[in-house]
Amino acid sequence: MDWVLLGIPLGIVMLYFGSDWLVKGAKNLALRLGIAPFVVGLTVIAFGSSAPEIITAVVSSDTPDIVLGNALGSNIANVGIAIGLAALVCPMAAVYKSMKVEITAMIIASLVVFAMALTGTIGLVFGIILLAFLVGFLVLVYMMKKNDTAGQAAYTDDVEDDGIKGSYPILLALIAIGLVLLYYGATFFVDGATCLAKMIGISDLLVGLIIVAIGTSLPEICICLIAAKKGENELAVANIVGSNIFNATAVLGTGAVLANISVSDTVLMFHLPVMILLSVMLYAMVRFKNNISRVSAVMLMGVYVAYLAFMVAVPSLAM
Repeated sequence: MDWVLLGIPLGIVMLYFGSDWLVKGAKNLALRLGIAPFVVGLTVIAFGSSAPEIITAVVSSDTPDIVLGNALGSNIANVGIAIGLAALVCPMAAVYKSMKVEITAMIIASLVVFAMALTGTIGLVFGIILLAFLVGFLVLVYMMKKNDTAGQAAYTDDVEDDGIKGSYPILLALIAIGLVLLYYGATFFVDGATCLAKMIGISDLLVGLIIVAIGTSLPEICICLIAAKKGENELAVANIVGSNIFNATAVLGTGAVLANISVSDTVLMFHLPVMILLSVMLYAMVRFKNNISRVSAVMLMGVYVAYLAFMVAVPSLAM
């Protein structure tokens, strides 16, 4: 059984490179086909950073608590860790006017998930609604920004030349390898995390909220830190906002389509409110300050640390 635990670090590595190669292959294939960089950034890049969470949701369909914990925990970690760490490295500009639609959609998606959770179960119908929300969001952003050069910046900045100029077969092979790495990386990671949970006696929900969530959020964390180091501050914020929308809709929606997801009282009264709190804090920082300062970063990370501390102090919160 101990060998299964190796699936955690091995799975994280495979998820990281799988999402990276999938994005590079799909991005360059789309550009070669003549698709505008803005559209590539809106779809391929946004999907790619959340690909580990989506594949993990598919692999975890027989353990719905991990799916739920992964979606919520990733959103919590994205704001509390990724944005927090990046803003500590370099205070981040985030102009509200340029991401008004996206950051508002993030808040709405969080509230929609909360409303669904009030019923006690997020199932097939709700899953379809969440996926439809995502499609509607993508269409809305495209329609609003297709002729707005300035408004496309958040999506085109990271569609950069990465040196991959391969032929169609090479790009297709890169996509295929990325998908294989994602699938098996998610399988090894979830198996290892589930084994660890059984060994130390913690719930599947806690595994999803912390271990799986942080593991699958590594692409977002890395992107944020790299972007902050390069001074591309707004790119980091846009990446997290987009990822949180995808997690709340695509990840949770996919998981709900595959299996009914039961929502416990602790999720409804503790974990979901924390996710919404961090989302609202990020929204307020962007809306009223147009930046995320180091003080704001400490506040975001403080909420995440307090969140973990509460779960340690009150184990029933992780059930």
